[in-house]
Amino acid sequence: MTNAERNELRRRFVKDNTISRLALCYVNAAREKVVVQNEMFLSLPEEDMYKYLDIAKKSLSGQIGDNLMEFSYTSAQEEDENYRFMKGLLDSKLKNESLLDILFDKIIDSYVYDGNFLITVITDSYDVMTKTTDKQKLDESEEVFSYIIVSICPVNQTKAGLGYLPTENRMGAREKDWVAGAPEVAFMFPSFNGRATDIHHVCYYTKDAADIHDEIIDSVLGCSRKKTATQCREVLKSAVVNAIGNDRPDKTEDVVIRIHDSLNNMLAESEAEGEDISEKSLDKVVLSAAVKDVVKDDAYVKKIVESCETEFDREPPVAEAFVDKKTLRKTESERREKELVKEITVLKDKLENAGVLNGALNSSDKEVQDGEVYDEQTAPDDTAAVRVQKEGVSIIIPSDRADTIKIETLDGGRFVLIPLNDEEEPDIKEL
Repeated sequence: MTNAERNELRRRFVKDNTISRLALCYVNAAREKVVVQNEMFLSLPEEDMYKYLDIAKKSLSGQIGDNLMEFSYTSAQEEDENYRFMKGLLDSKLKNESLLDILFDKIIDSYVYDGNFLITVITDSYDVMTKTTDKQKLDESEEVFSYIIVSICPVNQTKAGLGYLPTENRMGAREKDWVAGAPEVAFMFPSFNGRATDIHHVCYYTKDAADIHDEIIDSVLGCSRKKTATQCREVLKSAVVNAIGNDRPDKTEDVVIRIHDSLNNMLAESEAEGEDISEKSLDKVVLSAAVKDVVKDDAYVKKIVESCETEFDREPPVAEAFVDKKTLRKTESERREKELVKEITVLKDKLENAGVLNGALNSSDKEVQDGEVYDEQTAPDDTAAVRVQKEGVSIIIPSDRADTIKIETLDGGRFVLIPLNDEEEPDIKEL
């Protein structure tokens, strides 16, 4: 399923929708069914409807290839009980209470989670409109895409506190309540590929791409699975550590980041040449080129690529999702910051050498006497001078006159006194 196809479905989750039914089961921490509902979706109160539509949208969110994956069924798996069950649930349009109970029980028995959670199921039929080559919709329907979305949401207790009580129009104490959050896991069966029904795949969402809840895939769906892009990044990191970590342990993190950067540049070049990179796989050829661009030793390259291939399971990840762009942005920001600091240092040195700025002072260059701080400086006219610090006032004066400065009280006020000869005029600059 492409990003465009995903968004095409998400745009349907609005008030004027064709979702026919909603079934749900609220489960407590003891794995007991507290509430079970099954009703027509359009009969829901409007506020409730929007909440369930938000859950459906979240269930098709995230980065494709990482948070949103597509898992396939083999011919043998399509003969198994789990696949036949999913087909039966889809065909029932959620009108078969026994099938819904089986679904809820499967999830309750297998889902690894400590706490309360909510299972929601919606069913919808989408008249897929024909599109012309310029992507304009025509009136006739190409086919009907019927699907279900199952979402598992954590339900957490809110804190007690003061709040607005609208029925009494006053502020008052609010009791603790149980509120459903965004889904942690969800799946859509069947998948939507080529703007058509793909009964051989299921679309799977996980909020945490590092933990995809294998137990749901194995016990409920019964399909093949593959690693998310986040998990594949860890595979690459381990492969690099195993290949070169013993020789250069201090360089492994840098090598991994540079491989990501190399791959990112390769994808940018392909996209500039008009290639669609949204589904480009990180196959052996692409990965080898990215690694070889960074790791020059062929033995290391071979070891890293072979290790990744073994761990990537049956299918390599989507290259665009695999690239750790967040880390690349952070690394680029740090690199620019270092370059800026270096440029500032060079510029400062030039200004100091030109006598425009007084150099940064080290505490070792300072001599504290009677509350005064004397810093060796170069005066604007290149004569020897000191900075005299008295009560927060900074004064630069020729070194042979530093001891003439005094602080005295005159007419109830304290003043810094600097003796001047008849021909001197003070040069006062505001900081």
